[in-house]
Amino acid sequence: MEINIDNVGPSQYYDEAMGIQSNYKKLIKNPRMKIRPLSFKALLLTGISVIFLIIFAALKIIDPAYPYYKYVIFIFAIATVFGLVYYLMIKKTISRFRNNSSSSKFIMEKDFVELQSGGETSRIEFSNIQHVIINRYSICFIPRDQTSNIIVIRSEYKSQIVNFEGYESLIVDNSSLYQ
Repeated sequence: MEINIDNVGPSQYYDEAMGIQSNYKKLIKNPRMKIRPLSFKALLLTGISVIFLIIFAALKIIDPAYPYYKYVIFIFAIATVFGLVYYLMIKKTISRFRNNSSSSKFIMEKDFVELQSGGETSRIEFSNIQHVIINRYSICFIPRDQTSNIIVIRSEYKSQIVNFEGYESLIVDNSSLYQ
């Protein structure tokens, strides 16, 4: 089966795909986990550091004689800046993916799965596929080992993937986790 992917996916798809990449080892052990977008994690960590920054700034105002508050405030200020930079880098990467005009071709055969995009080819042999995980915006093919890349395509191709003969035992449908 061949699927030509000509149009650019939504931002949520690319954000979820980066979240899948960052959770590779967790997905091998627990394919039923809910994938959070990578930008959500960056905002969460930034928000936590802002909360602690405010708490320690308030404590410094209440008790200015305690000398260590300024160091803790400085550390959380740096953590906040790094968190914002990380978030902006994620958004810039998503924007770069969305501006890529090259078309892709997804090939699914009994022996392998392959994604050809922009002159590059990622291939996973059937014997090396651990799971085929269907998420909210994406479908990912998780290899058993790290010698192959994770292959991620948009979830709009779910019916073709689910109906393909031979992969039934590998499919984990997590789309219900997002409702």
